[in-house]
Amino acid sequence: MIADLRTMIWKEWRSLIGGRARRQLLLTGGMLTIWAVWFPIQMGGRDFVSDPVVMMVLALTMPMVVTGILVPDAIAGERERHTLDTLLASRLPDRAILYGKLGFGVVTGWLGTPFMMAVGLVVANLVDPTAAPLFYDPIVLVASLGLSFLVALLAGGIAIFVSLRAPTAQEAQQLTVMGIMVPFMVVGFGALLAFSNRELRDPLIAFLESAEVWLLVAAILLVLLTVDAVLLAAADRRFRRGRLIARAE
Repeated sequence: MIADLRTMIWKEWRSLIGGRARRQLLLTGGMLTIWAVWFPIQMGGRDFVSDPVVMMVLALTMPMVVTGILVPDAIAGERERHTLDTLLASRLPDRAILYGKLGFGVVTGWLGTPFMMAVGLVVANLVDPTAAPLFYDPIVLVASLGLSFLVALLAGGIAIFVSLRAPTAQEAQQLTVMGIMVPFMVVGFGALLAFSNRELRDPLIAFLESAEVWLLVAAILLVLLTVDAVLLAAADRRFRRGRLIARAE
């Protein structure tokens, strides 16, 4: 199984280097890297490294977008390029195909987060040399990296299900990103409404001030971990060679 996974990961790497997703990834990665440069310049070095909200934004955005590009292209893209039949005819087991494609997309998406944080940290130290050396709070850093990985896994799990039915990689990518962003937008809109209503805002602020922030963060991570586990279990049951062949036909 390990050898089969290595084979699939190598195949995904080669496909990325010579495929259409490479251009999308370069454009997206370049734009997000500009964010990592712009934020510390606008905020100042010390304010940037001490602001957990900005770090969470970076931790959410990079894995969400990158994984949302790679995983749909790995399945729907193969169907669109008429290479899926060749892959399914190989000796590779279903799980090696599934976890090889999913693992490559998730890890690549997640690795973008420490890269962006490293870029932001370098820029922050250059912007505010009198306060150097600056570094992120270790707890915020670990929480951001953990959140980033779980979001990448969430994006990958959604992308698997979307790709099984989407006719093209572009449609699968759009539906995947929408499927991830809509819940976050709903939560954000609900929070905005709550804070705009004084009757709700005051008790909510009192609760947040009295609560342990890291307990709330741990609760969010636990919810994401549970959702990811459910998605992975469902994908493991759903991803079957026979269904993919029937869909390709």
